[in-house]
Amino acid sequence: MALSTLAQLAEQSKQLTSHINSLQVPQIKRGIDQIESQSRKLAAKAPKPTDGADNKGQFFLAKGGIDANLMNTTLNSINLKSTFEPFQPIHDTDTESFLRHQHEQIIINTIDESRRETVMDFDSNFETSLNHDWERTKKRIFEELGQHQGQGDQSNADLRQSTRSFRGNSSLSQSQSGSYAPGFGQNTAALDVIFSKLKPYYKVVYDLCEARLQGPAYPLASNFVNASRLAHKDQPNPKIQETWELLVTVLGEQELRNGRFQSMSLKERVYANSYLMSPYKSPAATLLRDRLIKGSKNFLERQFLAHIQASVAENPAEANLGGVPSLPNTIRAFVQLKYLRYGSWSQPNLEIVNGQAVWAQIYYLFRTGHIQDALQFASDNELNLNPADRPFVSYLHAYWQSEDRTLPSNMQDRLRNDFNNRIRYSSDTVDPYKLTLFKIIGQCELTKRTTPVIGAVEDFIWLHLSLIREPRDNAAAHEKYELTDFQALVLKYGPAHFNPNGNNPLQYFQVLIHSQQFERAIHYLYSFKAYALETVHMAITLTYYGLLRIPAVHRVSDPNPFSTTTDAQGHEVSHFNFTHLIHYQARIIAERYPTEALSYLYQICLNTDLTPAINQEQIALCHSYIQELVLQAKDYSTLLGSTTHGIKTPGVIEKYLPLIKIANSGQFVKDITIAAAKSKAKEGRVEDAIQLYSIAESYNQVVELLNRQLAEFVSNPGLASTGETSINIPAIRRLLNEYVSDPKVSQQIVPKNQETCEILLKLVEFTERYDRAKYDTAIAMIEELGLIPLEADMAGIAKKADEFQALDECVARNLPDVLLKTMDSLYKQYQILKSSPYDDAGRRDSITMLKRRARTLMMFAGSIKFRMPADTYAKLNRLDVMIVA
Repeated sequence: MALSTLAQLAEQSKQLTSHINSLQVPQIKRGIDQIESQSRKLAAKAPKPTDGADNKGQFFLAKGGIDANLMNTTLNSINLKSTFEPFQPIHDTDTESFLRHQHEQIIINTIDESRRETVMDFDSNFETSLNHDWERTKKRIFEELGQHQGQGDQSNADLRQSTRSFRGNSSLSQSQSGSYAPGFGQNTAALDVIFSKLKPYYKVVYDLCEARLQGPAYPLASNFVNASRLAHKDQPNPKIQETWELLVTVLGEQELRNGRFQSMSLKERVYANSYLMSPYKSPAATLLRDRLIKGSKNFLERQFLAHIQASVAENPAEANLGGVPSLPNTIRAFVQLKYLRYGSWSQPNLEIVNGQAVWAQIYYLFRTGHIQDALQFASDNELNLNPADRPFVSYLHAYWQSEDRTLPSNMQDRLRNDFNNRIRYSSDTVDPYKLTLFKIIGQCELTKRTTPVIGAVEDFIWLHLSLIREPRDNAAAHEKYELTDFQALVLKYGPAHFNPNGNNPLQYFQVLIHSQQFERAIHYLYSFKAYALETVHMAITLTYYGLLRIPAVHRVSDPNPFSTTTDAQGHEVSHFNFTHLIHYQARIIAERYPTEALSYLYQICLNTDLTPAINQEQIALCHSYIQELVLQAKDYSTLLGSTTHGIKTPGVIEKYLPLIKIANSGQFVKDITIAAAKSKAKEGRVEDAIQLYSIAESYNQVVELLNRQLAEFVSNPGLASTGETSINIPAIRRLLNEYVSDPKVSQQIVPKNQETCEILLKLVEFTERYDRAKYDTAIAMIEELGLIPLEADMAGIAKKADEFQALDECVARNLPDVLLKTMDSLYKQYQILKSSPYDDAGRRDSITMLKRRARTLMMFAGSIKFRMPADTYAKLNRLDVMIVA
């Protein structure tokens, strides 16, 4: 069969060249045998696998110590055919074994897949964590260097009306407060400059702490007004003064004398319940918002009146005040100064009655907060008004009598109809002051909340605050204008509109205060390092009165102190990390001015009237920051106090324990001093830890630390010469003697710790003698100590070995070193005797004694149940052999 097939193949191969026969090309004919013979000859000529490159590869591997032939043989001997086969053969009918095998394979594959996924997840999480840690560290470094970034999300929308300040550009061009670049890299001179500006503010913070201890209400914002004036006396900044005065008015600090409240006082956290704990739509929260709006309007009105009076005083000829300088006359003079030019009025739309711009004068009386005077002026000129405008006097009277500045519904409907019919669509020709008065009193056309008379930022804010009313359930959407609407509008325009050049951040800060966005205000000012002092102390002021909301969870790793959440009613709530701000401020001055820094840390516990979880967190943070400050300052006796001969001298912190929610000095010691001592001990700062434990009267811990320090010295006696340790052996001896001699102290010390300390002191003395080559006295010290038997029988050795098991770890871990030094001392003495030229009985007895002692030491070393390094036994044996031999 095979031959016939080959024959067929041969015949078919001939046909392959049939198409080239016509070219008369000679054919080469080969039989099958010939083809096979030629193929074998060609194969013999082909290079073998071991030739050429393979030989070079083997030679190269051999130079590296690798036997390629042996490795190839080993690899070829591996049989992988049955790798995934069961160990025992499975018969075709053994279903149970087959399923068990399949189950095992699934488990193995799952474990392998899980392992691969775990490795991949670990690599991914490690990279993510690494990047996160780097970003967090980078931001923390930037923060500590004072590299605050400005606000990023700023609206480009512009008001159609100008929002320049009516005080003119001069208020915008005032120099900012001096550069304030906090950071740990500050040198002494820089810190002194910072503290020179901080000192007036600190004086107020210190007085605040004293007032909080004693109980009376403290007008914090008013006192900061004077402090800011002193802090910036070299570079006065009226805008800073103005901002502090704004806070004074908004917060309601009134009727003061010599820096103290007279009749109505504002106590600590007076607004906390309404602002921080009450729901947004609750009566308490609503009443607070109304009160703060009135405070803002009061400030804007008094500010505008001062502007009017200053303008009239600066231009007496043009104003032509004359007569009695009453408020109506001053307003009349201001209107004339603004619009009357050479006997004619420059504003064509003004309604002039008997030579007076009556609506302008009513508006400016209204704008300065003198509604009763405006009503009186309107009543006096009622008959001279247009008959259609005369009902305005009754509208104004009802507005003045209303406590919430809201007209009765029937009167408001008439006013709105009148406004819509006569004024709304004639705004180009109607008196702009009349239009503004109708709009405010009747809350007309709330979708358009500006008028031609609104030109300055202050006017813009005052108009919106005048239009705000708390929501009514039956009011239509177009008839509502709430505080949240004004807040949204302020955020829409953003700092780019109110502070376009970026050189007057206090302008936008004031707008945020007026709109009761206190957290955003502090966060915005926080981004300008030139106003760092103001940011800190304004935040303290708002927190003191309960108007600064903190986050529910303090996140140290989060560099952004501002956050927002949504409450149960769907209202957006802002938070600012006040704790982070205060901690940062304290860290700047802590090392050079620790007492002053503490006064700031005490304010953290202002926020301990909230939910229990927040309270406990704030207290814990305050205590940890105080502990950090104590460790940074290192002036332990001043801050924490001291104890001398049983007499306790309190530190400066102890006076203010009520402010940091510590009940008594015992708890203070536990929470602050001992925690600080443990931290230092963990860092290896034994001397600092000993000092702190001594202040805390934790004498047993002091002895434990002394034992650790002495044990370290015995293990590494060379540290003293290199200066890497500050151990003072005489001082330790004196301290231990003082503790032992005082019954009150000695009873607190565990006897074993005291015994260990005494042993270690003698071991230190032994080590010092050995290092000075005083081998005989070193051995005498070992004999006195009784730790290692040198003259004992087997029973005595066994007894010492049992006693060794009860020794403290500080002593036990030094045993190998002590044994070696003792044996070496014996050997050195043996060498001296061996090299002596005298051969008498005393010399021979001494050599015999040294051999006996060496043999006893070796027996003791072998009897104790202590795991010593292998080289220790080797060294001991070598020395023993050299002595005994």
